[in-house]
Amino acid sequence: MCRYAVSGPYKLHFACFDCRTAFKQPSIDDWLAVRGKGYVYRELRDCTWNDLRLSERERELGFRLADLQSEYREAIFKCPNCGNPMADLGRDWRPPRRADVKAWRALAGVYALGHAFHSCGCDGPGFIPSTPSEYVYYLTERLDDAVQSLHQWEMSSADHAADACVWWRTRIAKIQAAMDMAEKSG
Repeated sequence: MCRYAVSGPYKLHFACFDCRTAFKQPSIDDWLAVRGKGYVYRELRDCTWNDLRLSERERELGFRLADLQSEYREAIFKCPNCGNPMADLGRDWRPPRRADVKAWRALAGVYALGHAFHSCGCDGPGFIPSTPSEYVYYLTERLDDAVQSLHQWEMSSADHAADACVWWRTRIAKIQAAMDMAEKSG
């Protein structure tokens, strides 16, 4: 069994890159359970595989899944210090010291590229860059992976290969832009 399971004492880590602070928050399951909506949320979440079944259960229970998720996001995802949105970095992340501006900058860059530290707890978070040189290394690795994926899709005959190539080219451009910024500020 995975260490974190679905809910329980392991809370999600949220970070405010502007304030360089982190807060632990309950998962949506636990947050809604405290408000008496945990059963409803679990019932609706378990129907997401079938749109028709989901709409039936939403009518039966008198709640919409999207509304419950929105209620959670609006309550949890704002920094208590500045009110700006916080980043959900998962359970497998440990914040750097507030004074370590370079580590926070690297972390913000990693998050901007879509990397967070969600896992079941079995394998851990993986590599987390904390210095400018580690961040450039991280970006170089991501760029190599993206280029390799693009080449695979360019050779593919799948119906959606053209869309995938566009997506990977956009991803490569984002990574290259992040690398350029990191090298200028590093």
